[in-house]
Amino acid sequence: MGTNNQDVACYLVTKHSAWKGKYKRIFSVGNAGITTYNPNSMEVTNQWYYHDFINITPALKGVGQVPNEYIITMKKGKKVDHMRFSSEHRTDILSEALQYRHSFAESVVDNLRANAQKVHWTEAQQPVILEVTPCSVDQIDATTGSPLASYMFKDIEALVPISDLPGGICIQSGGFGRLHVFSTDRRDEILKKVEDNAKKYIGISISAKKVCITLQMALDTRVGKYSGDEHITSLCEFPVHKVSHRHNDPVKRTLCISETCLIERDPNSYSIVTLKPLSDVFALVRNQENPQMLTVEYIRGGNRVYTSSDRDSLLASLIDGVRASGNLDVHVRMTPTPRGKRLGPLEVPVDEEVESMHVKFLQQPPPGWTFPEAVERFNANVLEGNTRFWP
Repeated sequence: MGTNNQDVACYLVTKHSAWKGKYKRIFSVGNAGITTYNPNSMEVTNQWYYHDFINITPALKGVGQVPNEYIITMKKGKKVDHMRFSSEHRTDILSEALQYRHSFAESVVDNLRANAQKVHWTEAQQPVILEVTPCSVDQIDATTGSPLASYMFKDIEALVPISDLPGGICIQSGGFGRLHVFSTDRRDEILKKVEDNAKKYIGISISAKKVCITLQMALDTRVGKYSGDEHITSLCEFPVHKVSHRHNDPVKRTLCISETCLIERDPNSYSIVTLKPLSDVFALVRNQENPQMLTVEYIRGGNRVYTSSDRDSLLASLIDGVRASGNLDVHVRMTPTPRGKRLGPLEVPVDEEVESMHVKFLQQPPPGWTFPEAVERFNANVLEGNTRFWP
């Protein structure tokens, strides 16, 4: 698709054609447009820059509809054309593509903004803006307008009202019941907008729980099913600095490894700032340029970057802890995982068809590929998420 576009996320999908029937295609969401490839040759079959791409939506229920089907709409000269695809990863595809909705030919703007208070891990309340978009609930800094966090609909497990906090609501997400606590005088509007947008744009159902919880219950269980002592008791700890867009300068943290979790604690109060299960670690990246920097890559995204004067000991302890928890596939990389070269999400192994395809490409790389390119793509699809090796 030209040098101006890079594949961000790719998936092996089925295309539904009225005159050619059903056949496989690789569907790519890029930083500048949408591309489809022939999986046998990796030849580009269609491509649209976002200024010619109108929309992507889940197929509505009707006669002849295929499960997990979605429709793309694009300009074709002076006309408008449609194409149908289906994939078991439809939710991921729609979520990835809609993150570029502001660049579409007809920008998809169906948002609701509301002033809110975020209940911080210190239990202080901080003013923020909550914005419901076609694919997420975004937390925005009320002072600077900069994004702080994005809770994708595909990762939201439930919305939980809080009984003793006016306008209180928890966004439960992350796959383990993690609670993010807010209060807003437009709670009911936000709940309705999340429900409507999730169904309309992503094709999933999100509704508020009818049973409320108290604020204290939310604070006590804010790290979900890992709130118990057996999950948050450290086996080893390392002083680190966390590098994050939320802070102008790296902030001090105590990085703790328990039997099941990687925990960030505030070094002054020892309070839990955030927590991630070791089972969600995808890979560890040992930065080649900065001898103190490492990145923890997670299967749901949201990579975390740290610096440590004892980096290699931290990496060794971390990989031992991750594997001891049962996550045996994790390895240490020297470069970030090339997400756009993997044909599927990180949390599940790719299809056998994809594995066979990349074995064939090792023997005979497609036109325009070098052998190192074929090896890198083989590693991203066949080795990563199965039995992994150092690249």
